Amino acid sequence: MAKLTKSHAGVVIALAVSIPLVAGCAAHDDQGSSEETPHASVSSPPPPPVIDVTRTPPDISGSTDTFVRLADRTGSEEVTVIRNIKAGTVAVATECAGEGKTTIGIGELGTYDIPCATAPGETYNEIGLGSSKHNVKITVTVSAGIHWGLSVGWRPGHERPS
Repeated sequence: MAKLTKSHAGVVIALAVSIPLVAGCAAHDDQGSSEETPHASVSSPPPPPVIDVTRTPPDISGSTDTFVRLADRTGSEEVTVIRNIKAGTVAVATECAGEGKTTIGIGELGTYDIPCATAPGETYNEIGLGSSKHNVKITVTVSAGIHWGLSVGWRPGHERPS
C-alpha cells in the first residue's frame, strides 16, 4: 500500500471537500434559483384564427337579389361578371384577416382598398345606381396570406349619403 504523506493528505482532503461544492454548483445551475432568475411559464399566443366568419359569407341582409357569396378564400381572383344590375343599391360586404390589404373592384362603379389585420374584420359598402349597368366585373386582389370572404347583393331604391 502506498504511503500517504502530509502533502498528499492535504490534496486528498481538498479534493474530497471540493467535489460536493462543485456538484452542488452544477446542480444549482441546472435547477435555477427562483430568487435570482424567475422562470415564468410564458407561452406564445395562439396563431390568429383563420377567419371564422368567412365560413359563412358576409351578411348582406336587406338585399333582394344576391349576385355573389364566397367564403374562406385566399389569393386574388376575378370573381364573376354580373350581366345586368338594375337601378337601385348594390351592397358589398367583405371580410378579411391577415396583414396587408384587399382591393375590391366593382367594374366601373368603383374600386376601393380595405386594410386587413391579424384579427378578422368586416367592411360593408353600398353603391347607389341611378340607371342599369351591364357586364360589371367583380374582382378581389389581396396581399399574400390574406383570407377573405365577399358577398354582393342588390335591392331596389337608393339614398344618397348624408
